[in-house]
Amino acid sequence: MLRRAIRHGIPGIVGLLLLGAIAPADAAPKVRIVAYINVTSGCQEETVNRLKAFQAKHGKDVHLEIIDFGSEAGYTRWRADGFHCQEILINGSDQFRIGSGPAARVVAFRMPEGVRWTFADLDAVLAQELKAPGSSALTEEKARELAQRVPISSRQGKWKSQAVGEVVVGAQVVFRYRSALNGKSPLKRAQESAIALKRLYADGLSSDEIRVRRGSVGGAPVGVILARGESIAQVSKAEADIIKRAPAAAAQTWALNLREALRTLGR
Repeated sequence: MLRRAIRHGIPGIVGLLLLGAIAPADAAPKVRIVAYINVTSGCQEETVNRLKAFQAKHGKDVHLEIIDFGSEAGYTRWRADGFHCQEILINGSDQFRIGSGPAARVVAFRMPEGVRWTFADLDAVLAQELKAPGSSALTEEKARELAQRVPISSRQGKWKSQAVGEVVVGAQVVFRYRSALNGKSPLKRAQESAIALKRLYADGLSSDEIRVRRGSVGGAPVGVILARGESIAQVSKAEADIIKRAPAAAAQTWALNLREALRTLGR
């Protein structure tokens, strides 16, 4: 199963073999992209267009295959390869290192753009892979080493030129706040989530202790993320709109992000 192979740390040449992508050296593209996207729904048009534009710009140096899991054939392929959400593989890997030194972080091209990764992340990885194929891919072991440097933090970031508050767990963004809520700025919300997570993490929090429930703030629906029954994040419509979901559904996505980040940390 392709997904299992990738998760066990065989990006690069072995990953390309699994994708059937090895060709003679003079014919092999530098970057091979296999993107599992629900094209039929139309909600990921920006991602599809960005990938196609990259391939068109770089011609024979880039091979692009898009599997539309909104179609019957694409769904069969998507499930057979072991995936359950949007996934972008670049040279056989879906997980990469961006930056260096204390600023280094993990980016995983899973789920729609807007939380775990941004178009800026995608552009950075594609540029690096075009320059030096396979150089930025991370195995689970390497990702864990990077993640454990600073297990949990918060920071101010940007998403499409908008200031956002980000919660970083295991060197990867798991929550991205873009609006004020209850009088708290996006950054303040991120800081409070990180403080709660740090306390719970120090007490042994595991990925199995993350839950989601519906809630409301000022009469507006929110998705609430719970850790050991304690509210650690609220997903408002503004955040949910990033990935084109209702707040409760977006909270499920955020919870999945958090669980996977905690697993990367060995929790």
